Amino acid sequence: MADLKSWNLWHGCRKYSEGCANCYMFVLDKAHKVPESSSAVVRTKMFYKPLETNRKGYYKIPSGYTLRINMTSDTFVEEADAWRDEMWDIIRKRPDVIFYILTKRVPRIPECLPADWGDGWENVDLNMTCENQRAFDERWPIFRDIPAKHKGMNLAPMIGSIDISPALESGQIETVMIGGEGFGGTRPCHYEWIKKVSDDCLRYRVNFFLDAIGSHFVKDGKEYYIDTQELQGRQAYKSGLSHFFKKPDFKLYHPIDGHLLEEGELMVPQFNVHRCLECVRAQYCVGCGNCGSCKQVELVSLEDLLKMRGV
Repeated sequence: MADLKSWNLWHGCRKYSEGCANCYMFVLDKAHKVPESSSAVVRTKMFYKPLETNRKGYYKIPSGYTLRINMTSDTFVEEADAWRDEMWDIIRKRPDVIFYILTKRVPRIPECLPADWGDGWENVDLNMTCENQRAFDERWPIFRDIPAKHKGMNLAPMIGSIDISPALESGQIETVMIGGEGFGGTRPCHYEWIKKVSDDCLRYRVNFFLDAIGSHFVKDGKEYYIDTQELQGRQAYKSGLSHFFKKPDFKLYHPIDGHLLEEGELMVPQFNVHRCLECVRAQYCVGCGNCGSCKQVELVSLEDLLKMRGV
């Protein structure tokens, strides 16, 4: 079943830095027996996904939804240069939807932005990923100077200690996410590395989510090997290291008449108790799309989900 929260306009990528060594895309392609080479960047059939409508003429992707762009590639990979303007045009046509962009190729961002980017678009959440201090030190000075309405960071796979305090001090970063290496990769992720970032985000009141501790986790000198993504995520939730302060203020507009959408005009998230109860990002997420991939589905409101957690 396709991930409803992802919009993969193109598929395939070239490995860019140390963090790419055990990229999940290559692993999943092999498991799913994808016929194309994972290193070949190809345009996909879901290119126009945000513009698809149902029989009544309404957009299938509702107002207020978040789509993660190119999670099986990189939005700024060179091989996709010919298609990127069309991507921006589709995003421009859906000012009522949030588009989450994550990239390692930070140096390419300035030359790949649309001509009318200005100081950023309200519905684009621009995120850089870095796996260690070297990557942060190279990418942050460039990312810092790129105008954007919304910026975040993803430290995944975290394969080294990272001091991101310069980014947090800037006041530009709304959300930080961390994940240890999984999908067959076994480079260790240390508790102390995560704890430092968690503490720094707490000090600057920046949302921080530990998504998964990775397949090789080290704490107090003890090494733990955890096979499944589900268990890695459960242990991340139990760690208590995640912090949520508030959702970023995305100003979304009606795609037809352009008026600023109010809360009552946006989708109301619902959450699957059997999948979302121990998800660290529930308060940040658009909820369950009820795509049919889960065997057990019991949908509740965010308020009820938090009550079940005792929050």
